[in-house]
Amino acid sequence: MIVSLAHTLGIAFAATIQTSGAEPLQAIIRGPEDIAVGRTIVLDASSSIVEGDNITYAWYIDGVVKPISTSVEAIYTPEEPGDLLFTLHIQSTIDDEKIETRTQQRVTVFRRKITLIADTSISREKLTIHKQSANEAGVFLRVLHSPVAATPVRTTEEFTTLLSEEKDAFLGAESIILWTDNLTALQALMRIMETDAELLTALEKQSIILITSRGLQTLARTATGPFAVLKPQQIIITRKEAINPLILAKNSEMFIQEAKQRDIDFLVLDKTTVGLRIWNALSTLVNYMVTHGVSSETVILLLMLPIIATILTFFKQVVGITTLGLFTPSIVALSFLALGWWIGLLFLLFIITTGYITRSLMRRWRLLYFPKVAIIITVVSLTLLVLLGIGTFFGIGLPRDTIFILLIMSTLAETFLNLKTEQGLRPAILIIGETIFASLLCVIIVQWSAFQVIILAYPELILVTIVINAFLGKYTGLRLVEYVRFREVLRTLQEE
Repeated sequence: MIVSLAHTLGIAFAATIQTSGAEPLQAIIRGPEDIAVGRTIVLDASSSIVEGDNITYAWYIDGVVKPISTSVEAIYTPEEPGDLLFTLHIQSTIDDEKIETRTQQRVTVFRRKITLIADTSISREKLTIHKQSANEAGVFLRVLHSPVAATPVRTTEEFTTLLSEEKDAFLGAESIILWTDNLTALQALMRIMETDAELLTALEKQSIILITSRGLQTLARTATGPFAVLKPQQIIITRKEAINPLILAKNSEMFIQEAKQRDIDFLVLDKTTVGLRIWNALSTLVNYMVTHGVSSETVILLLMLPIIATILTFFKQVVGITTLGLFTPSIVALSFLALGWWIGLLFLLFIITTGYITRSLMRRWRLLYFPKVAIIITVVSLTLLVLLGIGTFFGIGLPRDTIFILLIMSTLAETFLNLKTEQGLRPAILIIGETIFASLLCVIIVQWSAFQVIILAYPELILVTIVINAFLGKYTGLRLVEYVRFREVLRTLQEE
């Protein structure tokens, strides 16, 4: 009896090993995670890994003993809303031993579906509360939450990756709610919709709701371009107080009536209110670029360059900060915007330090200038390669165009070394430090999301920088730093 029991346990143990392994038998279900009442669910097991003879399939619904299908596919039409748990059993015979595996998939059946997309500024706890409220109201709220915090110019790329992996979240949705303070989620939605004809066609009967704490008029002006491409039924721009009425209202028209009664601010963009105007040429150009493949990150960087240059001019002419010209800190500031200020600062410090150490080590060789610089660039490139490898190891994602940004930043090593040769180490460090400080101040100003939305909505504002620079060009007074430097002289003059 003991031998028989051991033999039985041995067979069970072997079957367990075979079942848990991915090679001989593995059940995989492909199919939707949610579907409307009355629509047919098709679940497919053809991607399963199966080996052996006498392979059988059995599909079960939770609570039902009899299988609904014994083929590689299961077809089922739900008649009531709720959660359905499908279980797939696969059985096979290998070496005269029967093994089996199973897997499950939960499908939510809904009467009304709303898709909510939120960025990292919205806590998961808050989203969970709204999802529970929707369930109590009989509404299926599909939540897509951005998993990582990205730099402002990379947020669209992060959202695009998230939404492309969850395309089924938009099928059957009555409304799509975007809970962000800018247009990053809308830009990402536009990218994936343009490549999927089915989603784009379905969007014509859907409404897009933008939840924001920024100015409604500003965001509405920026949203006209995406509206022209996506062509939804309407875009409603409103406040976070409108989420519960949106969930409880049976349709968009009823929500608008409810918002008016509750005195909730909102704006509606539709075919009657949206149109590109000829008289605002720069806004029309920006909208055309954004809606025809040019990323909003590129547009923002181009619009921010005149503003960064103006800020640096103010620091130079009025405050008296010494920088490496105007072009160098502008490029450093744009690099910080593209990479994130702390990653950009880390790379920049490594570039300068590596260049200085390499040149110090080559001092005894007495090489000519160009070969020496070529060796420095080689060492800097290897250092950047190691840094990129370390970043990849720790899961720090960088944009595709990072290499071009780093190459531009690498030129600062040569600039620093020339400065050190001409003026000495201490003055070179001070000038580089003030350049980085001025660049960081520019990043703090232009990285403000509300400021970016305003500039993207009203790009004509960058023309004001011409007027500001004209006034700065006429400024002949003392700089603020000079008031501190010559305070004793100024005090003596006042006493006399």
